[in-house]
Amino acid sequence: MKTRLIVIIGLLINCLVFGQDSILVNQKTRLIALTPLKDEITTVNGLTLGLGLDPKFNFKGTGHGNFQKVNGINLDVNPLGLLIWMFYDPSKSEKSEFIKVNGLTISAAGYLRGVSHQGLNISMYNYGHTMNGVMVSALYTDIEKGKGIFISGLLISAIEMKGLSISAANDTEMLKGIQIGIYNKAIKANGLQIGLINKSNKIRGLQLGLWNKNDKRSLPLINF
Repeated sequence: MKTRLIVIIGLLINCLVFGQDSILVNQKTRLIALTPLKDEITTVNGLTLGLGLDPKFNFKGTGHGNFQKVNGINLDVNPLGLLIWMFYDPSKSEKSEFIKVNGLTISAAGYLRGVSHQGLNISMYNYGHTMNGVMVSALYTDIEKGKGIFISGLLISAIEMKGLSISAANDTEMLKGIQIGIYNKAIKANGLQIGLINKSNKIRGLQLGLWNKNDKRSLPLINF
């Protein structure tokens, strides 16, 4: 009898512990969450809403926990977006990713360096890491890698750009695609530059503009 009682108590304790572990696991995945995300949340399948995904500029601290994902819609209502854009220096930021968004982001501010995105992004600025899809920024885009369609008011800057880049100024180290703007620059280009001034250290393609310069020659109107 005592043996049976001990076995039953042991089973109950085991079930209780397992249940608590299951609750903790389930808490890592959310349907709706506020941003910046808590460290224990690893995945949001649905909606995120708040001040933005980067904790450094959202009064949460500077450390990053586990890699996190947002699958769905991300709405950013950070009222300090303009100030962040004015003072943020992406060259002094971490180059590693810690959050990836798959889906739609609409932001009154924008991404900082540790955030990557696949889908549609509409924001004031974009300082993200790797961007794939359609990215529209009112002021400024400065990213590590981009693939898709990029539209920005003042500048689009990227280490690697594949696709279409439309802005007043475009500055890319490695371009595979099209740049359209007043001033276009690419260290190595494979594609087309259309603007008033086009520059490339090495190009395989065409330059169409008022003045076009590459490693071979400098010409008005058209260069290759």
